[in-house]
Amino acid sequence: MINLRLAYHKTGRARFLSHLDTMRVFKQALTRAGLPLRYTEGFNPHPVLSIALPLGVGVESVTERLDFGVTDNISMGTLPAKLNAALPEGFHVTQAVVGGRPVSQIAYARYEITVDSQAAPEQAAALFTTSAVVQKRSKKKDCVPTDIVPFIKEITCRGAQCLTVTLTARDPILNPEYIAEAWRTYLDPEAAFLFKRTSLLDGDGKAFDNLI
Repeated sequence: MINLRLAYHKTGRARFLSHLDTMRVFKQALTRAGLPLRYTEGFNPHPVLSIALPLGVGVESVTERLDFGVTDNISMGTLPAKLNAALPEGFHVTQAVVGGRPVSQIAYARYEITVDSQAAPEQAAALFTTSAVVQKRSKKKDCVPTDIVPFIKEITCRGAQCLTVTLTARDPILNPEYIAEAWRTYLDPEAAFLFKRTSLLDGDGKAFDNLI
């Protein structure tokens, strides 16, 4: 078996697809591309796929990773074009490689957040550097009061309309929606947000390079 990794974008209307829907989209595209996919064993075999750090519904990304296996050598140079021809609007494969770094090395995710709010930039800066308690889901699916500030590695406010935030992506994973929840709780209940994941980072804060 040969392990392959795709780097891809998920933008536009595709951002409203759930993680399971995204998996179905790629299963169909990989099958249509005629690849010799590796399948699970048992009564209901299906292609073995995994997505590193699945996105929340409504979040765009230009830095996604999908791993899958094939049973024979394929032409890597033409693979992105084949898959893009089979993928729906909003998905775009930018690169395909053999192997790749373990996804367990992903420690942080960086997002650009566009905000429509009446709150002043200095209010946001103060909130996310002191204490912002939200109702965060635990591993048991219970909602518990949690200060999210310790899980924000970096935050930059560019005016009142744009934030760049770097959030923990492992133990725990901090969904950018919690930034929005805190903003609406403490600053402006009518604020609206658009999220885009722009990079994945390792524990040293360096870009997670799928070629390594």
